[in-house]
Amino acid sequence: MTHEQLRQVEASRAFEATRRFEELALYHVPFDQLNGDDRTESTLARLVGAGGRVAIIGPSGSGKSSIIASVFGPFSEDLPVDIVPLRIPVAATQDTTVTEPGELARHIVRYVTRWASRERFSTTEQEGFERGLAESTRRSAGGRSRVFQIGLPLWLVSAEFSRQVQSTGEEYEFHGSSTDAIEHLKRLVELFAAHSLRPALAFDDSDTWLRIPGLDRTEVANSFFTRGLGMLSREVDVSVVVAVHEEYLTLPGYVRGSQLLSGEVRVPRLIDAVDGIGTILRDRLVISELSFALDEILEQDAILALAKHYESGRSMRDVLRVAQRALQHGVSDGVDRIAVPIVDQASTELSS
Repeated sequence: MTHEQLRQVEASRAFEATRRFEELALYHVPFDQLNGDDRTESTLARLVGAGGRVAIIGPSGSGKSSIIASVFGPFSEDLPVDIVPLRIPVAATQDTTVTEPGELARHIVRYVTRWASRERFSTTEQEGFERGLAESTRRSAGGRSRVFQIGLPLWLVSAEFSRQVQSTGEEYEFHGSSTDAIEHLKRLVELFAAHSLRPALAFDDSDTWLRIPGLDRTEVANSFFTRGLGMLSREVDVSVVVAVHEEYLTLPGYVRGSQLLSGEVRVPRLIDAVDGIGTILRDRLVISELSFALDEILEQDAILALAKHYESGRSMRDVLRVAQRALQHGVSDGVDRIAVPIVDQASTELSS
């Protein structure tokens, strides 16, 4: 590899750790494939397909959102075709949105209505959705992908169904209050059922209510799992997938709320870190339409160094950050291939 080719790899951002949610399904290599079992993505698909409520458990950067995006995304082969995944962001909302059942129901109704309303999206957003569909189709076997994809609006699928969803939701927006939000959410779910469809709500960013210096938001998590999840479990016939940070597991709210779950899926560690990391990095080169072999970019010992970083307890997000930083240093240093000293330098910088 020449230095100019290494520059192309760095500029492509192929190894970049942080991606928009809509891109995650494209970049996720299933843990079931990496570890040679069916304990992660297949289990989640099975539980959701049975109408379950499932927690995806893991530390920050372990892959919770990527797993959700993968199972609910265009390349899923195990999810029933009648499941309509609906991503409901909650991290940036006011605390009462997730701690008060009526407010959570209101938030869900408004969000689903927005997905069904093309005119509410800017031209830039609409163009982004179209690009997402095109990319999904390009990477799908045979040029086909799932009809319903998490992160893409419903109006891209059925104009008539979207019109009905929009009408039902807007009726609530203009005339409803938080006290009857739960009833309107039920009506939306019944509308899906009338079309032989089953909504599945995905809360992929519900793992951010942590106790950090100067700010303790664990009470938000406590209330969400007891009151919010409780409302969805008792009042609404929907599948629910919720991201759970491992720090939540001892919270009283989660201990109580977990009794409402159908199951838990824990994000696994890679059984073979060297092979797994190599597979992930090679796949990212393919996605970025780069024809370079991985060993042209990273010496084998450098891949071993990345695996050592992972095996020290770091997340896959951390490994990708080190790989991308090492590429940046390699370009700055004028080398043709990344060696161990550059990986170690990047690892030290990002660990400090």
